[in-house]
Amino acid sequence: MRKHVFALTALSLVLAGCGTAAPVAQQPPPSTTPAPPTTAPATTVPPTTSTSAEPTTTTANPNPPAPPSSKVRDCFDGDCTLLLSKPTTIPLDAARFHYASMRVTAISAEGLTFSVTYPQGGGAQSSIGPGLGGASFGFRGSPSIEVGLTLVDGKPALVLQPGPVT
Repeated sequence: MRKHVFALTALSLVLAGCGTAAPVAQQPPPSTTPAPPTTAPATTVPPTTSTSAEPTTTTANPNPPAPPSSKVRDCFDGDCTLLLSKPTTIPLDAARFHYASMRVTAISAEGLTFSVTYPQGGGAQSSIGPGLGGASFGFRGSPSIEVGLTLVDGKPALVLQPGPVT
């Protein structure tokens, strides 16, 4: 420590002889003890409340869902809210969407599983939870179909909405 003080004093004298220089402040020697960790102060976020009976959902589709129905044929144009209680095959406009149908294989208030059979063979299956636009399917050059699950009077309902051309 004395060596540092002596060196700083000698440096101050040399600088003072070279003209007007600002005085050099003495710096304390570096500490060998680690600095205590710093933490950001905790922030509190007030809980949000909702007055809506329906859960808040987001979708890329700006159009509102169709009114609820129990008629499978209402989904032919790819735009419906269909009340379901068991597995069901839903016919679709194959000229518009490329797919002739989709099949809901399981539905409950917690989730929905559906499958699509490809016209050339094979297919795909998907499972989603509550919400609009949780999944979609489509064929190149045709509009896609967005698939969602909602509750209508406490009962599960499949939501289909036409999406963008894929």
